[in-house]
Amino acid sequence: MRRTILASLAAAAVSLPVCAHFADPPRAGALRGATGLAFPAGEPSPLPARRAMQLGINLFGIDTGNRQQVFANMIAQSEWFEARTGSWKAFPPAQLDPLGWIRYLEPGQTAPRPLVLPPAPFRTVRVHCTFAGKGELGAGGVARVVSGDARSLDLELAPTGAEGEGAWLTLMDTDRADPLRDLDCRREGTSPAARFDPAFMAFASDFAVIRFMDWQHTNQNPRSDWSARTLPRSSSQVGAGGVSVEDMVDLAKAAGADPWFTMPYHADEAWVRAFARLVHDRLGPERRVYVELGNEVWNDLFPAARDARAEGIAMGLGGGDPARAQMERYAQRMVAAMRVWSEVYADRPGALVRVAATQNANPALAAIVLGHGDSAEWVDALATAPYFWLEVEGRKAADADAILAELPAAIERTFAMARENRRIAAAHGKRYIAYEGGQHLVTRDLALARALQRDPRMGDAYARYLAGWREGFGDTLTLYASTAPIAEYGSWGLREYGGQPLAQAPKYRAVRHFLEGHK
Repeated sequence: MRRTILASLAAAAVSLPVCAHFADPPRAGALRGATGLAFPAGEPSPLPARRAMQLGINLFGIDTGNRQQVFANMIAQSEWFEARTGSWKAFPPAQLDPLGWIRYLEPGQTAPRPLVLPPAPFRTVRVHCTFAGKGELGAGGVARVVSGDARSLDLELAPTGAEGEGAWLTLMDTDRADPLRDLDCRREGTSPAARFDPAFMAFASDFAVIRFMDWQHTNQNPRSDWSARTLPRSSSQVGAGGVSVEDMVDLAKAAGADPWFTMPYHADEAWVRAFARLVHDRLGPERRVYVELGNEVWNDLFPAARDARAEGIAMGLGGGDPARAQMERYAQRMVAAMRVWSEVYADRPGALVRVAATQNANPALAAIVLGHGDSAEWVDALATAPYFWLEVEGRKAADADAILAELPAAIERTFAMARENRRIAAAHGKRYIAYEGGQHLVTRDLALARALQRDPRMGDAYARYLAGWREGFGDTLTLYASTAPIAEYGSWGLREYGGQPLAQAPKYRAVRHFLEGHK
């Protein structure tokens, strides 16, 4: 019976979503390679005592195009560009100092720097900028200079909420001996001591767990250099190193949430230990920390997954099955990272949640990972991404009613797969949680996407989904994701822009109602 259930789930996975960023199915061969794997032998293990549900959130990337002001300093979410003859391109790294400030400009070269737009309601706002050094700044887009002196600049921003709208400063001149630096631009009335935007802090504080995968640029598969990591005083928090560890920890503490970090797949022991030690010392004993290796190392669309497969095959893992080799190699690297975190948290092991993450639609992968060597000894929870999903590519806005009517059945199919993953976790004595979740309706037809995402019935689907998780699973469900525009690669945000009215954001409205009803 178990083998039959597994085979049907794995076959279904060929047409199911693989992650929160792509709608393409995984390779059928990889799934077939896993379907013959047996689950742990013996009678089904009793499920562990149900934990109270915790609702978490994945924070979407913080670049300015995602229309969510995170930092009080409105330039922290962008980098310098080089402008010549009107076109923008990446600014030459050789002209930047170690913190990312411009050391000099070449003749004819200027440097635009986008400002993140403030949240709704959209109205004209005053922005006060301060800086050290000597230079000349201008403004563009919906920003205009009102006044300035040798150490400051006052702007007016007049956003309307239009798609593609932007605002920026332009560095037109800088003194090579004393270059302009430490630029800080914040809305009038914002405390000079505030690190995070107050409206964003209010949003983040709704959630019990905050997953920082996109803030860490995990999907880019970085080869990390701890000495070159982003610092809170760096010019930008959106460079290759992602957001500083200090800022992620401080945000979690300020929000009263437990942080969830994803270690780079290729991080060495020294890097993982330094990260874990910083979190341990800065977060303090009052908060729990979730830790995971990579993101979706089962998903061949991501470079880390392809690396794991190549490494596993080269090492002779998997008994000749590439899919098994990939997951066994992931298990090995995961254990190495979790050993380090366990050592750092030896004084308070109950504050550490070590996560193994696999595909919801293919429970065989969970059986591989938890059954490989002693990996289960170094794991506290199995996590999957139980998205509810339908194939909508090729359908039109006129089909929205029919699609929305299918969502309740899609939710139940997702939960059926989740229950099988929970059973495997229970067989190893582990918690079952969700690293991502929510809707997964991806279409390049933006008229259809808007019709689906803005319909009140999408809010009804979220209410059903949240109640179903609470009643059927409990424990941690970490939705994907916070705030982002509707786009052809997906409509992941609970809301489309910071400050969007609840009446226009059915997914977020359903989440807020759920939270208010279960405090």
